[in-house]
Amino acid sequence: MGVSYDVAFTLAWVLPAVLMVVALVSAVRHPGLRDLVQVAWFALIVLAPVVGPILWFVAGRRSVARQA
Repeated sequence: MGVSYDVAFTLAWVLPAVLMVVALVSAVRHPGLRDLVQVAWFALIVLAPVVGPILWFVAGRRSVARQA
């Protein structure tokens, strides 16, 4: 257990947190996201810190943009 373990462990926590924050900011700034859909995306992003943001960037922004 040396420095490499500390770096790997830190990245395992920091990268998902940064991804989650970026996805939340993107969802807040998205003009077509309103009401219950917004709450559902926020819940998914926060409760599934890796899968939720990836789903937002892959599917959420496009589907919400088509509806608006």
